[in-house]
Amino acid sequence: MDKGFGKQQPRGFDTFEVTLGDQMRGERATLGKSLLDVQRDLRIKATYISAIENCDPSVFQTQGFIAGYVRSYARYLEMDPDECFVRFCEESGFSGVHSELKPNSLANKSAALLHTPVRPATADPIARPRIPMTPQSAGFLSNISPSALGSVLVLALLVGGLGYGSWAVLQEVQRVQFVPVNQTPGVTSEVATLPIEPTSQRDNVVALNPTSDFQTSNLDQLYRPTELEVPQMVARDAPISSFNAGSLGAYADLQIHNVHPPVVEQVEEVAPRVVAEGPPPVDVVALKPAWIRVYFDDGSVLFEKILDAGERYRIPSDVDGAKLRAGNAGAVFVMVGDNTYGPVGNRGGVVRDVALGKDNVSETMALATDLFTTPLAPPLNGMNPVADASGSN
Repeated sequence: MDKGFGKQQPRGFDTFEVTLGDQMRGERATLGKSLLDVQRDLRIKATYISAIENCDPSVFQTQGFIAGYVRSYARYLEMDPDECFVRFCEESGFSGVHSELKPNSLANKSAALLHTPVRPATADPIARPRIPMTPQSAGFLSNISPSALGSVLVLALLVGGLGYGSWAVLQEVQRVQFVPVNQTPGVTSEVATLPIEPTSQRDNVVALNPTSDFQTSNLDQLYRPTELEVPQMVARDAPISSFNAGSLGAYADLQIHNVHPPVVEQVEEVAPRVVAEGPPPVDVVALKPAWIRVYFDDGSVLFEKILDAGERYRIPSDVDGAKLRAGNAGAVFVMVGDNTYGPVGNRGGVVRDVALGKDNVSETMALATDLFTTPLAPPLNGMNPVADASGSN
């Protein structure tokens, strides 16, 4: 036992194998970062950081993000990203997402390149002297869309149809037609019926010689119809009012006796009956809108209304003992004949038991003048002095 122990050589730090996870943990400890701190800084889950340090690719749900996570974490620890990813693949056995398809894909690509036929027309620099890698200019017909051609054609047909329809309507409106009439023209018929005298025709034929001054107007005069003579109107000897109808026609043999006009008897003029003039009428007049009530001592109401400005109510002539109650008494007046008395009370006040007899009015109220600049309207009850007088009689 002592001999074996004496043969063992002392081992240092480099003797032990340092994995990628141990180195990353050491760098993270040097920075003083925990897994949660790395999660907040890189936005990578702490479980994924722990899986990278443990070289366990089975923790990742998506294998395609492993390379990015490993490189991001190595860059965060200020390590070489590519070297760290290579060491991660060696220690974990991770070979990529589609590592089994890479050899086949390369073989297929090489085989496709070998068996692709070369187009001599395209590859010939003499036939097509174009600069490589420049876009080929499109032809004129390639920029024309069939739908655009159809739209233009339909629009042209529509415009042509509208133009032809407008032209046809215009021609139909402006067309004038002559309707044949079964009647011979007047000038032609008159010329055809004119009598032709041999002598006049002979004279006209002789006149047609080269030396005569023949004008076209002579032909017009020749074929012009003969003008009719104007009838001679003979005026009557006397106006129609002077003729005696009894001396002409069927009434000529009848004897008309003299008819004397009836004698109108003279009727003596009868003097009109004069009615005795009655008492002057009594009217209640409102200078402004006011409420009035005409009543009797027993409480019966004769008239009640709100009189507007200028309206008046006439007390019937056969009524005695009527009294007045009025609101806004400062605008209510009483007329006896042509004289106006009042007002019956103060402005805005209410009065009652105002006797409407003509004697009471003239004694108790002051005479008012120059109240109405325009004639008053007729009374509301339509009574007049003549009617009152006739009624009293």
